[in-house]
This record gives sequence, C-alpha cells and structure tokens, in this order.
Amino acid sequence: MPKLTILPDNKTLEAQDGDLILDTTLNNNIAHAHACSGEGKCTTCRVLVLDGLDHCSSITEKEEILKQKIHSTEEFRLACQTNIHGDMTIRRLVLNKEDIEMTSTLDGRDLGRLGVTKKIAILFSDIRGFTSFSEKITPYDVVFILNRYFNRMVAIAESYGGRIDNYIGDGLMVLFGINDEPDPALAAVQSALDMCDEIDDMKPYLKTMYGESFDIGIGVHFGDVVVGDVGAGKSKRLTAIGEAVNFASRVESANKQFRSRVLISEETHDEIKDVLKVKDFVRTNLPGIEDRVTLYEIEDITAVVEKAEKNEFTENSIIWRKFTSTASFEDEPQQILVVKRDNILVIKCNEKFFAINDRCPHMLLSLKGSDIDLENETITCRWHKSGFCYKTGEIRAWINDGKMRFFAKIDSQAKEILNIEQTPMDVFKTRVIDDYVWVGMDPDY
Repeated sequence: MPKLTILPDNKTLEAQDGDLILDTTLNNNIAHAHACSGEGKCTTCRVLVLDGLDHCSSITEKEEILKQKIHSTEEFRLACQTNIHGDMTIRRLVLNKEDIEMTSTLDGRDLGRLGVTKKIAILFSDIRGFTSFSEKITPYDVVFILNRYFNRMVAIAESYGGRIDNYIGDGLMVLFGINDEPDPALAAVQSALDMCDEIDDMKPYLKTMYGESFDIGIGVHFGDVVVGDVGAGKSKRLTAIGEAVNFASRVESANKQFRSRVLISEETHDEIKDVLKVKDFVRTNLPGIEDRVTLYEIEDITAVVEKAEKNEFTENSIIWRKFTSTASFEDEPQQILVVKRDNILVIKCNEKFFAINDRCPHMLLSLKGSDIDLENETITCRWHKSGFCYKTGEIRAWINDGKMRFFAKIDSQAKEILNIEQTPMDVFKTRVIDDYVWVGMDPDY
C-alpha cells in the first residue's frame, strides 16, 4: 500500500494504488485548497513532488494546459489530476503566513467552497442618457429617481430568481442560476424584457415631474463562471468571477452602438433559441474580444416563464425574510433562522411570534432552550441567568446566578465573566403572511 508523506503538515498517509492525491489528503482531513472542486480548472491544489516523481501518473490534458499557463516544471503537479502509484513525498504550496491562516480556519472539504464552477446567466443593465438627465435636477432628486428605478428593476429580477450582485453607478449586475435555479438563461432574458416594459411605464411619470425621461440597455450572456465568497470581513459576499462576466458587460455596452434595448450573446441564444422571438442580429467586434461575435436583439419570448417563489422582500428599508410555517411552532416553540453567519431565535409566546439574536449579549452563548416568562415577557439565559425582554431587548437581570457571584469573590476568571459590559439584546420584527413567519431586519444585518 503506497504511503504519501505530505508537508508542511508532516503527516504520512496510506493510500490505495491509483488514488488521487487530492482525494487522499481530503479524506484524511487535510485542509487542501481546491477552488474549482477538483475539476482541473485552477491551480490552487498544486503540489511540489519532493520524492517519488516516477510514482506519479502521467500528466492529463487538463493539467498540461494549466502547467503551460503557469510555466511550471515537472516537479509541480495538480493534486486533483495526479494518481498515486507508489511512495511519495509532496509539499502543499501554501505560499505565506496569510495563506496558512486562511486555510487553518477552514475544515477539510469545506475549503472547496472557496470557488465552484457553474454555468449561469449574467445580466447587465445601464441607463441611457442619465448623465444629461441628472445634470438638470438636484442631487436629492437623482438619488430619489435612482432608488425608484432600482426598486422596480430589482423586484423584477428577483421575481425570476435573479440575485443582485452589484450596483455600478446607474447600472445593475444580476446573476441567474447562482443557487442552481432552473432555466437561468430563460429567466434572465424574460427579466430583461420585463425591465424594458417597466421603464416604459415610468416614462410618463418622469416627463411629468422632470420634463424628460431616459431609457435602458440590457445585455445577457450565458457562460461558465467561478462562484464563491470574495472579500473579507463584513464586506465579504458571494459573487461570480470569470471571462463570462466581462463578456456580459460588453454585450450590454453594444446596445449604444446598435441603438437597441436587449442584446444577448450567441451562447444565450443557443440555450433558449426555440422560444425566442428575434428582432435582429449582428456580427461585430467587442472591446477586448479577439474574434467577431454574434449578438441577437430580442423582441419577445414565446414560452411562459415561471416566477420564482419569493423568500425575501424589502419594505420601508427593512428586509423581510421568509422563515417557516406557523404550524411548525406547535411542536417546537423555539426555532433558529440562519441569516448569513448569524442565528436568529424565533419564539412563539401567547400566539405571537418574536425574534431575537440567539447569542446572549453576556457570553455570546446560544439562548435556544432558555426559560420564557410569559407574564413578564422575559427570556432568561440558561447559562448564567441573564434576563432580557424578548419584545424590546432591554436587560431585566444581568447574571442572576448566585454560584457565579460567589465564585467571583475568589476566582479572577469568574469575576471577569461577571464584570462583562452589560449590553441589550438585539430584537427583530416579525409578521405572518399566508401562515408563514417572516422576520424583518436592517439590510446591513
């Protein structure tokens, strides 16, 4: 049975003859980076073979292409493409302290979620003539009109399962299929057509209020991207990266040249051509693209496009998120709603629903399972007996624990826990729509 020695982990692993290096490391809980999920489309899993190079399998076609791009020598191999046929010693190419710290915070296979290759539809929209329009009105009106415009466009895109990726001035980038929603190309093109109808509906209002209006141009492309979390801290977000994104942007920009409203790429056309009503097409060159491309101007779709189930919406600057059915609280009166990386505890009290941060402000321990006092409208943390009003979040008692107070007199650590700054509990709005509980929160939460 071949042995695989891996550095800098200083571990020796047993493998079956023919096993992939990447499978062997991941199966042994080694945090081995593999941003493309082992599809041979990136180089994040590459290793340096220190000993046993002749025990590696032959270089695959995928690996050869990538090795040429990074100009690597024969000792550098892709772990996702290399099979083990004897004892080997390899080094994972963790480049610096920052890489080590990043990988150490992730667990084995979860590291692959850094990036996943998906085929999605990307929609770019841009307002035509907005610069001249905005120069004639006050900055306050500019913000007002933009928000009114985005409110309508976003509602349409989200109704077809689109995810708003970015606002770029008066432009908008929307991703379809990022969470594996069905028929992303169809949904994106239908959104584009509906957005044009919506701007036509806005024009009379704009002309009445400001004396003139504006139009929009929209481009849609269907292609491969890498989907993953990008950024750091609170600004970290799920997005799509790749040539397909840049291409979609250039498709949208071509509307200016051809005086069109909705242009789609040939890849988008080929995906849903049986249901498209094409107004015109053109062969052209796009900036940064070597070969000429075919773009199609779309007039209509002949198929019925189903709208996605709406699981969240914005109202009066509050994001409302759909949680679960009211009936489910009969058997489980305390339930957890996960929002990004936070947990929200939703409780049922006297036939009403309340939502609070699941982390007690004292020690950030989970409040689920804590005692509820209906008469005093209080939840008491099950760990150190701090009490809070589940309606307002105000503090009713701070560490109401006799044992803890006793130990604080003789133990410095217990004293430190007792003296933590008192902080009210975060509370959230709730409402019931069609027998489902919805939780409302600030958009930045």
